[in-house]
Amino acid sequence: MKKITLLMLALFLTTTGIAQSIQDEIQFLQSIYGKEKRDIVADFVELSDIQKNDFWKLYNEYEIARKNLGKEKIVLLSDYVSGYGDINPEDAEIFMKKALPLRKKSNDLMDSYYKKIKKKTDPVAALQFYQIENYLADLIRIQLLEELYTSKNQ
Repeated sequence: MKKITLLMLALFLTTTGIAQSIQDEIQFLQSIYGKEKRDIVADFVELSDIQKNDFWKLYNEYEIARKNLGKEKIVLLSDYVSGYGDINPEDAEIFMKKALPLRKKSNDLMDSYYKKIKKKTDPVAALQFYQIENYLADLIRIQLLEELYTSKNQ
């Protein structure tokens, strides 16, 4: 739980403007998130010695693709936050036309790697991967929404 708290703190710090640019934020977030997240996943997913190599190979592939999508999400979120409070219906529509496909891509990516991991390891390891990935993604969403709501109401 301590690792997750640190992860959330890192995410908060990067979304509140500590880093000097969007690219700095992306690199900082991903460097911290990648290290901490891998430790969390390793603690959560139960693998036999035989499964470890295949799992981590697929997981590394997944992380590369997830990070690329994450960059797009961070840029979109940054654009949204910078205009927050002044958003009009047209801006809202533009934002959602970008946000919805990104969410679908993320879900599709996770689904496809669930299937790949299941095939190379077993259904239990694949389920554990899916659970922890969803859990961490939901934590990030909740934290971002709380920060946005809190800043709006101050």
